Amino acid sequence: MMKSVILLLLLVSTAYSNLPRCTDEINAIRSRYANELSIANMNKLVYNPKLEKKILEKLESSGGCPGKSVEYDGLIFGLNVKNSKALVFHVASNAGSKQVACVQTKCKSTGELITSAVLDFGKSSILSGAPGTRCSGNRTADSNGLCALETSRKSGKYVRKEGWAAEVGGVFDSWFGWK
Repeated sequence: MMKSVILLLLLVSTAYSNLPRCTDEINAIRSRYANELSIANMNKLVYNPKLEKKILEKLESSGGCPGKSVEYDGLIFGLNVKNSKALVFHVASNAGSKQVACVQTKCKSTGELITSAVLDFGKSSILSGAPGTRCSGNRTADSNGLCALETSRKSGKYVRKEGWAAEVGGVFDSWFGWK
């Protein structure tokens, strides 16, 4: 029991260290697709730490070493997002998604570091037009063409920290092909 509590605390602390970076990376993908594909209503995602528990539950059901993205219970799980074309598809094709969470774990059998993400499944259809021009009532366009909540627009840009946090950010960069 004590091992489980320690492991859970370690997982959660690792996840919290990646929160802004994970959200920024996924929003950057969404912005790129909104601009390239003329999606007028692509929402900017906000981090929801409550979704981390959903990822950990899903990872437990897969033995901790997942290899795919799945839709389940109104959520899109990108389990092991490294080179995940399925997650990129879901990120780009669900303009109405509003929330995201990420967790980093280690696969017991291989020792591989695994980063998993979850998004809510957006209910709104993709609307064609210039990015950010057809946002829902409580959202306005940000400078990246995403429909942001008023409060998230004012939060500013995350600045990468030095040391190990920069290394983790570099891992995300390489996974999403930005390095």
